[in-house]
Amino acid sequence: MSRVLWKLLLASPVLVTGLGVMNGAAIAAESSQELLNIDVAELQPTPGSESLLTLPTQSTEFIAQNRRNNQAPTPSVAELEGGPVVNPAPAQPHRQDQGLGVRRQMPQVTSVNQLSDVRPTDWAYQALASLVEKYGCIAGYPDGTFRGNRAATRYELAAALNACLDVISDRFATKEDLAALRKLMEEFAVELALVQGRVTNLEGRVSNLEATQFATITKLSGSVIFNVSGVFPGSGIADPTVNVGGSNANINNNPVFSHRTRLILDTSFYGRDQLRIRLQSGNIQGYNAVTGTNMGRLAYEANTGNGFVLNKLYYRFPITKDGRGRLIVDAQGGDFTDNVQTFNPLLSSGDNGALSRFGRYNPIFRNPGAGAGVTFRYTLLDNKDRGTGLDFNLGYLAPGANSPNTVTNTGGGFTAFNSGLFGGAYAALAQVDVRPVRNLAFGLTYIRSFGTDVTGGTGSSWTGAAYPNSGYGPIVASNAGLSNNPTGGTNGVANNSADSFGFQFSYRVMPKFGVSGWAGYSNVTAQQGPFNGRNAQIMNWALTAAAPDLWNRGDVLGLIFGQPPQMISSPVNGGPRSTFDSYHIEGFYRFRFTPNIAVTPGIITIINPNSNTSNSPLVLGVVRTTFTF
Repeated sequence: MSRVLWKLLLASPVLVTGLGVMNGAAIAAESSQELLNIDVAELQPTPGSESLLTLPTQSTEFIAQNRRNNQAPTPSVAELEGGPVVNPAPAQPHRQDQGLGVRRQMPQVTSVNQLSDVRPTDWAYQALASLVEKYGCIAGYPDGTFRGNRAATRYELAAALNACLDVISDRFATKEDLAALRKLMEEFAVELALVQGRVTNLEGRVSNLEATQFATITKLSGSVIFNVSGVFPGSGIADPTVNVGGSNANINNNPVFSHRTRLILDTSFYGRDQLRIRLQSGNIQGYNAVTGTNMGRLAYEANTGNGFVLNKLYYRFPITKDGRGRLIVDAQGGDFTDNVQTFNPLLSSGDNGALSRFGRYNPIFRNPGAGAGVTFRYTLLDNKDRGTGLDFNLGYLAPGANSPNTVTNTGGGFTAFNSGLFGGAYAALAQVDVRPVRNLAFGLTYIRSFGTDVTGGTGSSWTGAAYPNSGYGPIVASNAGLSNNPTGGTNGVANNSADSFGFQFSYRVMPKFGVSGWAGYSNVTAQQGPFNGRNAQIMNWALTAAAPDLWNRGDVLGLIFGQPPQMISSPVNGGPRSTFDSYHIEGFYRFRFTPNIAVTPGIITIINPNSNTSNSPLVLGVVRTTFTF
């Protein structure tokens, strides 16, 4: 078998080279009126004869028989007037054509240098060298010249091609090769039949998949999280129904086992766009309801009563031909954290990253929460070789975009605008992403918002018991230093505007170790009602470290230290001012047992939760098991 293939490989360059030489001769003869005036009809075969164009497809046996029977008007090369002498099979006596003198055949040359008019600088020198020295196909004229610039006649072209075919025909498979091949086919008949059966089976399965698949342009993926968590004994927070400085009441919370399931349908209509539909179901309740503070919330909370809901719906597509500009249209569950860079690559995922809600990224990105709107992203610079780049982002989201109505608070004497795409609650973002050198990236963020929680549900807070229906009495006033009610009103953040600024960075120190961090600042101002003009400032920061692939590929060790959003100044006269003394400490290790199963145990500790030194540290133990498909 290998001998047959070897001979075929040896033969293929001969045809290519020979045709290249003959093509070169035709190019050199462009000034000849004889070649320029050839009629197209002349090239077509006539009944009972064979055209020159069909010669390469004829077998050597046919050509030899044709020569013996004198059925084709192809004279011997030696009989052509002024024609070159080629080197076919042993010379035979030929008849003399009319008007053509017979030349003595030149002995076969063994080197192209024996042709006196061929120089190494000639454009076809290498082709001639191969034909003469390697294949012994072309010889030359009896006077030792090749006459490469001379126009070739159709007879000469046919004779040269016929001679080359005679030479290379011996290089193809012989009868012995064919017999050996037939013997191998018989010997491996069973194996060949098995392969053929497998191919047929695969073709049938592919046809069945194509006929029964869900959709040709849609892909289904998803994740399932099993959560086991609980507050460690001894943790406690002051009873929010008393006051900030009240007695310490330990939390009696039993460990829980809960879950969250997501199903994702991704559709692409032309390869560069993405329509995503995400369904979610779960019963993971937030620990803010248990502990009285948002600082203890988990990263993957979802409580839908175990029923599936439409959690996210968006469409992404390029708006420039080069793909640098992209637009994201959020119709449901829009979140800036899904649309822009958050600069915490190994810990930002709720499925496999940080265990806490605060530890994933800068909380200002969660402003305004789930909403609808658009985000535009444009890549100004992207140098993959140097690892540098520059991106610009603009976004607008409204949490009440689907509702045309407003909510009126008659008790407060003003209207809380929190609905509609425009005119209600909203957040508008501008961000610049910079990659100045390889492995380093940072972002500068500005968000203008109204009627939203600038902390994204991660900062100091009380449960609903902290805001009784009796108005805004001493309990509310004493709690005015909390970030979920920065201006001390009875409506929380409903009528507050805010200017938020963020700085985020990520640096890959080495292949298996990286650090990230952020700082966020918000200036909040009340816009309506009796609290109009009140002003408060909220701040947060964090540093994270991640070490991937320490034990197995896909493992991650994560550490987080920082301060969740807290008031750094209070607008309420006579009310307490925050001492900014709550700290978040988190450590976890993600074990990746298979590409689709990961188990992440960890500890979350909040020191002085709700910026109150009267509170005991809040310690949560968490084990998250994630299944992806």
